[in-house]
Parts: sequence; structure tokens; C-alpha cells
Amino acid sequence: MALASRPLALGARERAILKFLLVRFSAIGDCIMSVPVADSVRRAAPDARIVWAVESRCSPVVDRLRLVSAVHEFPRDRWKRTRWSPTTWRDQMIAYTRLRRERFELGVDLQGHSKTALCLRLAKPARRLASRATDALARRLNPLASGDPESMHAVDWNLHVLSMLGEFPREAHWTMPDLACERLALRGRVPKGLLATIATATGTPAKSYPPEGWAEVAKGLTAMGMRVAFLGGPGDPRPQAAGTTDLVDKLKLSETMAAVAMSAIHLAGDTGTGHMAAAYGVPVVSVFGPTRPEQYRPYTSNGIALREGPDPASVKPKAILEAAATLLGSHETALPH
Repeated sequence: MALASRPLALGARERAILKFLLVRFSAIGDCIMSVPVADSVRRAAPDARIVWAVESRCSPVVDRLRLVSAVHEFPRDRWKRTRWSPTTWRDQMIAYTRLRRERFELGVDLQGHSKTALCLRLAKPARRLASRATDALARRLNPLASGDPESMHAVDWNLHVLSMLGEFPREAHWTMPDLACERLALRGRVPKGLLATIATATGTPAKSYPPEGWAEVAKGLTAMGMRVAFLGGPGDPRPQAAGTTDLVDKLKLSETMAAVAMSAIHLAGDTGTGHMAAAYGVPVVSVFGPTRPEQYRPYTSNGIALREGPDPASVKPKAILEAAATLLGSHETALPH
């Protein structure tokens, strides 16, 4: 079902009173790719009340000082553990319906799952729109944006969806947390010098680059004069390479963001840290496999996405090092022999 009504014209009155709901629960990279939507609303209506509904584990990527007015966190990890409990269903309904008190003028679901579709529907904004619907229930709950989400990058698609709700800027901008405290906390934990960070895994094994490949890349970066630190979460691999720093499962999400933001270059598979790098203006090399870089690569002109088919391991470490050297501006001189 496509939205038939015309986009909202933002006059002075509309900009002053606008209340906007953005629903994007997860994942980390997808939340970062949704930031330009909130940023566009903020630029069009500086005094708007912008509320973001997000999973607790992903909420650190949302700037609460300049970007949004409030964050409604949902403990999805806890709910998943007790998903068939009547108490869990009651808690979910209470959490979703309390958003209705905000009396939103506009609301958008940028995820399109039944859980986010239900959240948008129960919040009951005056005008609502879903970017997609991934299941039958989601298709029934909210109007759907017209167009093909696979025809453009996810960031451009999100902004396209927003444009169907109102007259908002279409250029992508990122307002991200400044991480000043996290940067201070990392002093002494990340190596000094020209820092290269490597995310050792993704949330999906099929999208992850082999740890022995990252170890080979780390050796090459070290030979180029870089200081290398590995990043990851619980259970992620710890590549072995001399002279590197192992930060896997040692940082909170906000600290991981700070480590990426402090880097001269970041390397990763198709995962959230690549989008962190793009949002903070850090050069990024991304290794893709089963997903399409055209749709999901970090949204930056200072990045290189590599893909040699559905298996990320098909990309050779040498190609990753060449891409890194290109981004660092030293392609001819920095590569080890």
C-alpha cells in the first residue's frame, strides 16, 4: 500500500511544532545509515521534537545532544530470551503505546519488520510511512513507500522515503556523538602513531573475512608503518600478528566508535564499523561477499569496497593492502615487497 497524500509543506508553523518519530531498532550499521534521515529533519526544522525508537544495544550510535530530542530504548535482547512470555508481550505493548502520548505529526519505519511496523502503528502518528515490509504482518500495518529499495543505496532510499512525508533536504549528512570522553578513556589503550583499526568479524559468518586474511593484512599495514589494532565483540576471532594490539571484546560500543573515529584508516567486512568510519570521515576499506556493495557499502567518497563474488575470502590480502595504500595516498611507496 503506497502513500497517496502529498508531502507535508514545511512552513514556519510546521517547523516550530513538528514532532517526528523515527523507528529503526537495529542493526548498528543500519542505524548509522538512518542518521541522515533524522539529520535532514533537524536541518529542515531546527526546533522539531525528534524521537528515535531503537534497541538498547544500538542506542549509542544516536547523538542525543544535537540530533534527537529523545531516545526510546527497547530491550530487544531481553525480550528475545522470553519471547513467548505473556509478560514480554505486555511489556512490548506498553513500550510501543507509550509513544502515542507524543502525538507525532510524522513517523517513519526504516526497518520494515513486524516488530518495527507494530511500533509505528501503535505510536499512531498523524502521517506514517514504512520504507519496506519484510513479512505479511508488516505489509498490513502501515502504508508503504513507493519505489524499489534495491535500486539505490540504503542511505539514498531512506532519504527518498522521508521525501514522501515532507519537504526535507535530500543530501546525506551525519550528526554523530562527539565521543570526547571515550577518546580520553582510550588514551594508553590504543597504540600511538598512525592507527589502522580492523574489525575482525561481522554479525553473519558468511559475510566475515577469514582471521588469517586479516592477520596477513595487519602484517602488511605494520610494514607500511601503521599501528594496527583489532576490534570485535564477544566470540569474534583474534588474528595473530606481531606488533598488533588486541582490543577484541575489550571495548564498549561507544569506545569502539571512538577507536574507529581516531583511526587514520579502518578495514572491515560488511559490518557496522565500516559505517562508523564513513560517518566520522575516516577512510575505509570494506570487504564484501554475499551482499551488494552498491546498496550497502559505507556511504563515503573516501572508501573502497572490494568484492570478488559471494565469498569474502575471494578477496586477497594484497588487494586490501593496495586499497588501503590508495586511500592513504601512498600507493606507490608504502606497499611492502
